[in-house]
Amino acid sequence: MELVAYAGYEIRKWFRDSLSAFMLTYFVLMGLIGRYLVPLAERQLGFNLTPYYHVILVALMLFASRIIGAVAGFSILDDRDDNIMLAVKVAPMTLEAFIGLKLALIYSLSVVGGAFVLWFSQLVPLQAGTIWSVAAVAAFGAPLAALLINCLASNKIEGFAAIKGLNTLVILPIVALFMRGAKEFIFAFEPGFWPAKALSVAIAGSAAGQLSYATYLSVGLVYAIGAVIALYAVFKRRV
Repeated sequence: MELVAYAGYEIRKWFRDSLSAFMLTYFVLMGLIGRYLVPLAERQLGFNLTPYYHVILVALMLFASRIIGAVAGFSILDDRDDNIMLAVKVAPMTLEAFIGLKLALIYSLSVVGGAFVLWFSQLVPLQAGTIWSVAAVAAFGAPLAALLINCLASNKIEGFAAIKGLNTLVILPIVALFMRGAKEFIFAFEPGFWPAKALSVAIAGSAAGQLSYATYLSVGLVYAIGAVIALYAVFKRRV
């Protein structure tokens, strides 16, 4: 019951803050861009973007996921400023449950949001299994971003600086889509690389990557889970 009550509190907290509420609409915004703005740009510019639809979808999905991660990261920074972490340490709820639930909520939201972007954009016909599988792996970008922000920052000012760095990193998986051969793995350290390449292979075929669709997703899933565990260990030492 405590976890259910806290989940409700956390969701209400997001919607009470105007900035958080605005950021939570990003998945809808990314979907609208894919469905309406991209075709409009093609008509206005007279340029066929079809060969780059997979790149556009990757960018929309990854950027939206990182924005949700930023919202959660600032929520955790707020809790730290309010000394809620200290209160949790002496409360019936453990720190692992407190942070774990918060991360689970943003992960779930990111999965649904990422799937919405891929489906609603209608740029490429994708099977439901592909949509949900890619979204499930890409969604780890949200909890990873939230944890990384809190590992690097102690307050909101430092948090904004951390977000700028994260926004730079998210470009790397997009750049990797234009690489061929073993060079594509230069940016494999970025968790978004793996779902990005999986989606690219699903859309453009096996020639778009060195590995199979299933391999990209499997490695990406294991890598993302390991990264979350490692970052949480660092975060726990900081608080």
